[in-house]
Amino acid sequence: MYEQLTDEELFAEVSRRRATGEAVGTPLGALCARWARPARYVINRIQGSYGRGSPADADELFQDAVGKFLDRGLDQFRGVSEQMPGRSASPKTFFLRIVKHVAIDFYRRHREELAPAPTSPDDVMEETPSEVARAVEGARRREERAEAQELYWAAFARLQQEHPKEASAWELYHHEDVEDHEECARRLDISVVNSYKRVSRAQAYLRLYLLELQRDGQPEEPT
Repeated sequence: MYEQLTDEELFAEVSRRRATGEAVGTPLGALCARWARPARYVINRIQGSYGRGSPADADELFQDAVGKFLDRGLDQFRGVSEQMPGRSASPKTFFLRIVKHVAIDFYRRHREELAPAPTSPDDVMEETPSEVARAVEGARRREERAEAQELYWAAFARLQQEHPKEASAWELYHHEDVEDHEECARRLDISVVNSYKRVSRAQAYLRLYLLELQRDGQPEEPT
């Protein structure tokens, strides 16, 4: 029934029905069914980072995310990217962000329940050298990830300035999770072949820009 509609068109139908007091179950169910696979991928990534979880958890977390999307997400979605203000965001990206936060909150609470805080100073165990080393290594990796993310966005900003067409294609395909080049081409009003070419060129430009940024950030060798 809704196969011919894009995510945005189907989401608009859900919003219209909700505004007029009509039942939204059927179009919302169709929309969430499209997003079930990428949502479970996000949940699996979170499970891997926390080192726990099961397929049953994934089903439960997906349903929780759908509930939050229905309760609050439909009213909160504005179609604007939080990471890049002024840029558009898709309903799918917004929903997957809800999925991510639901999963993180669940496993964070679970971890805290498994390791309650000590009630007495005498119960506090000193960290072993290996635990200290892991903590230091974890902090170093977080710092490296933050630096890498900063470099990436600097490179992407340069791509937007110097090659806006390639940047638009890259943003759709990678930032807004457009699943295929046909949809990317439709949104940009170009051919599928050109979509492939623009994304490929964008990747090459970004790789070059990142290499230059990394090189410029290295300390100069003493003469």
